[in-house]
Amino acid sequence: MLMTHCKKITAISLSLLFLSANATPLDDLLEQVKKSNNIETNIDTKALTEFKNDLKTQQANLKKQRDRNKALQQKMTRSQDNIAINNKKIATQQQVANTEKADLDKVFDEFKRASQDLSGQLKKSPISASLTGRSARLSPYSEADFEPDLTAIKTLWLLFTEQMVATSKITTVEQTVTMADGNKAVLTVTNIAGFSAFSPEGALLYKPASETYQLLTPKSADIDARIEAFEQVDNGFISLLIDPTSGALLERSTHTPAWWKVFSDAGIVGGIIVVVGVLGIVIALLRFLLLTKESKLIHIQKQQLTKIGDNSLGRIISVADQHANSNAEELMRFLDEAVLGEIPEFRKGLGTLAVLATVAPLLGLLGTVAGMIETFHAITAYGNSDPQVLSSGISQALLTTKFGLIAAVPLLLCHSFLSSKSDSILNVIEHQTAGLLAQRQQSLTNRSEL
Repeated sequence: MLMTHCKKITAISLSLLFLSANATPLDDLLEQVKKSNNIETNIDTKALTEFKNDLKTQQANLKKQRDRNKALQQKMTRSQDNIAINNKKIATQQQVANTEKADLDKVFDEFKRASQDLSGQLKKSPISASLTGRSARLSPYSEADFEPDLTAIKTLWLLFTEQMVATSKITTVEQTVTMADGNKAVLTVTNIAGFSAFSPEGALLYKPASETYQLLTPKSADIDARIEAFEQVDNGFISLLIDPTSGALLERSTHTPAWWKVFSDAGIVGGIIVVVGVLGIVIALLRFLLLTKESKLIHIQKQQLTKIGDNSLGRIISVADQHANSNAEELMRFLDEAVLGEIPEFRKGLGTLAVLATVAPLLGLLGTVAGMIETFHAITAYGNSDPQVLSSGISQALLTTKFGLIAAVPLLLCHSFLSSKSDSILNVIEHQTAGLLAQRQQSLTNRSEL
């Protein structure tokens, strides 16, 4: 608008210059100025009107914008409130979700543990001989990345129920059995609640690796009699042959090792312990016989002091007779020497018994340690996949400890008994020696008075 006024003023000035240059009369000039002024006034009025109208429009727009901003501000405040409320709800739901996830993780862990336990039971259960493939169905459930669903849980529950029901029944079915010569044959197998099984041919051993039965040989008359008793009812009762180890005990009973096999399993250390025990028992027996004989001779000598016999008390009396003319002090010294000379004879062999009783359990411990070392070497070399091999090695290693204790206990008792017996004999000798000394002193006193 300022540019417009400048242009108009420039036009008027040019007009005035033009009129003055052309010598236009002043009235005409004035009239032209008025016209120009009116035109400018109209233009300015129109512009002012347009400006005012535009100002009102802008003010209305500003008001609308302010109202809109206010509405948006209120909406934003409500949204922030809603966000805060939603955040609290999210936090609460997150806690609930975390709790439920933790509970679900526990359920999954228990599911995997239960599936592993059941898989181990099914592998060892003789029932799997007729219900094959059950452990294979459980094998995926034990994997670390497996997430159980409802179908898996139902399958596990079904297998648990099936195993529980099967272990409460006695079933008789036709099954393939491995015979003694390694060939396969179909036999009538009676399974007793998943514990043991037998057929008319004899008792059966369950093999978890192949999920089949193997006929036990050689047969045992006692086992055969028990199998036959299954068909006989006695006052409403039936005799059952139950082996909780699925045939392992039956197999052991049919293969009873010879008595000397125990000593061979104990090894060299076990043989040494046996020698130590036998040597100790022989020494104890000899010492017992000698002490018993000496005790009887001393008892007889006590009754016949005038008749000197070949025993410790008789030898002491003989020393007293040899020094009958000695004074009391000399006689006491001679008698003490005689008593001290008899003590080693009574103590002979007791020290050896004590040493043997101490050495026997130490040798047993040595054999056990050596056996355990060999067992662990075998585990390192071949692994521990077969628990039966591991338990067998440990059992053989503990045999030497058993032998050591068996040898040590009677040797300790014998040592204690013989020590007590020798002490009692020495007490008798000491009492008799003291009485003999008192008697001789009394005789010397009477002789001096005469």
